[in-house]
Amino acid sequence: MRYLVIQMENLLLLALGFITGWFVVTIASPRFVIASFPTWLVSVAIATALLALGGRLVFDGTFQGFGIGLMASSFSSATLLVYEVVR
Repeated sequence: MRYLVIQMENLLLLALGFITGWFVVTIASPRFVIASFPTWLVSVAIATALLALGGRLVFDGTFQGFGIGLMASSFSSATLLVYEVVR
């Protein structure tokens, strides 16, 4: 039973990390204005910071599920943003 509870906590942390990363990169970061930088560049910079934070959480051993979700969502959303700019 304890193993099941731990796995459910990890899945919940993974989902929360994914939602948080996606929200910060796609919704919150275009609202930040830094000088005359385009919005996609600010979003990619924030996604890079979230990747670093997620990596720190994973390799530190605390909130590993949250870190994995954060890294996956920030990488995928930054990739989609850059793809839209290049296309």
